[in-house]
Order: sequence, then C-alpha cells, then structure tokens
Amino acid sequence: MLSSSFLVALLASMFRMSTPLIFSATGEIVAERAGVINIGLEGQMLLGAFTAFCVNFATGSAALGIFCGALAGAVSTLPLTGLGVCRRQNQSVVGIMFNILMVGLTSYLYRAFFGVALTAPSVQPLANRAIPVLSSIPLLGETLFNQNVLVYLSIVLAGATWFVLSKTMLGLRIRSVGENPRAAQAAGISVISVRLWSMFFAGMMGGLGGAFLSVAYVGRFTDGITSGRGYIALAITILGRWNPLGVLGGALLFGLVDAFQLRAQTMDVSIPYQFFVMLPYVVVLLSILLMGRNSFQPKALGEPYEKEGR
Repeated sequence: MLSSSFLVALLASMFRMSTPLIFSATGEIVAERAGVINIGLEGQMLLGAFTAFCVNFATGSAALGIFCGALAGAVSTLPLTGLGVCRRQNQSVVGIMFNILMVGLTSYLYRAFFGVALTAPSVQPLANRAIPVLSSIPLLGETLFNQNVLVYLSIVLAGATWFVLSKTMLGLRIRSVGENPRAAQAAGISVISVRLWSMFFAGMMGGLGGAFLSVAYVGRFTDGITSGRGYIALAITILGRWNPLGVLGGALLFGLVDAFQLRAQTMDVSIPYQFFVMLPYVVVLLSILLMGRNSFQPKALGEPYEKEGR
C-alpha cells in the first residue's frame, strides 16, 4: 500500500506539473474556438521560459520575470497571426517553423548571455503560500492549498475562461467566429480582430506556462525545458473537448502520471527508466484515442478567412 506521505507528495507534485499545461491549453482553447490552430504553442512556452528567467536573473524580481515571460509569449504571436491569419498561410506549417526557430533562438541567446559554465545560473523558485483554513483540510489542503501563487492562478484563469466562453457575449463572439466566420462577419463581428486577440491571449498563456517552468518550478533555464509540453497542451485541448474545465481534467491526468513516473524511477524495480519517462505521453495519446474520437471541434478550425469582395 502507498503511504500517506507518498500520496501527499504525489498529489502535490501533480498540481505543480499540471500547471504549465493548464495555462497553455486554456489559451489554446480560446484560439481554437476562434478558428485558429496555434501549433506554435511549444515555441511560445520556450520563449516565455527564457524571457522570464533572464529578467528574473537580471532584476531579482520573479513577478517582473513572469510578467515579461507572458508578454513575450503574447508578442511572439505577431508573426504567427501575420502569416497564418492575415496572410492566410497554412497555420500548422507556420506554427511548426516557429517552434523550430524558438528552439534554436533560445539556445543561442542563452549561451550568448550566460556563456558555458560548470554551474548553471539559477534563481530562487517561488515559495509555496498556504491558504488559511483551506490548507488545514486533510489531504486536499496539503496538496492543493499549499502551492505557489501560479498554481492557484492557473486554476482561476481556467474557470474564468470557461465562464467567459460559455456565459458572456464576448465568448459568443469568439465561438461564432470559430463556427461560421462568414455569418459572424455578416452580424457585424470583425473575424480578423477576434482571431488576432484570441491568439494574443493564447500566446500570453503559453508564455505564462513557460515562465512557470523556469521561474516558479525549476529555477533555471535549460535547452528544451518544455519537453514537448506545448504539444501535449494541444493534445489536452482535444482531450478536454475544447472546454476549459475538460482541460483541467486532462492536465491533471498528465500531471499525475508525470509525477508518478518521477517517483517510480527511484523505486527498486527492474523496469528501464525510459519506460517511465514515456509513460505520461502514452497515457495522453491513449486517452485521446479512447475519448477524443467523438469530440466536436469548431467547424472553421484552421480555415483561413477572407472577407468577401476582396
């Protein structure tokens, strides 16, 4: 049987490891509900992680670093929207090329700024802040209500995004653009503007997810720090059926399996550690195969839009 201390540590790690996915997938939902496939999410997370770490290291302010990381992710959507939305190029190809560019660019800039040293530069990760009263709840209080502020923020933003998309006029505008852009334009909604701002939000959330990794969780930047989490966020968007609350469940599932594989590697078992490393990704893929087949994506997802008469 699992000891209570093992279970508490496992669940606490689950919430931390799911946080960058909650940020990124929540932003991706908004972009895709507006009809834009943001394949560049991995690159936005990388750029956000790099920017946040550099600013935090230079200024000593984690808050400023996180803000700049989110801003960098948002600004990075400009070439993606310029080519994929305004110029109507293939959104998937543009996103993939952007990801490749960010892998090389962040690696080059890191070495240009910090050089190659035996001891990598680091910052102090964000401290946990227990929520009074709630943190004293057995099990749940120790695991969920004793985390750093970005963990709480990710859950709040996911809930707020669900409310906006489902219950407000702004959400109706976003959804209408993703379902039938021509009807939305006829109703007086600027399709291009909605898609640009939706991508801006998605980039900001991707940057926040990356900033969490480098500033709030690891405390340093390394090549490939995102480890494909941007692509996993894309998969979780499908798994969550384009619903922010569904994304919470998908991200927590990945976080739980990821937290388990880290602890399983330290156990005395005769299984290659590579099996545990690939386990979270296999679980997500199997979940999509089992649950994602009947999901209903926005009808105009990935389709370029051109105003009539142009």
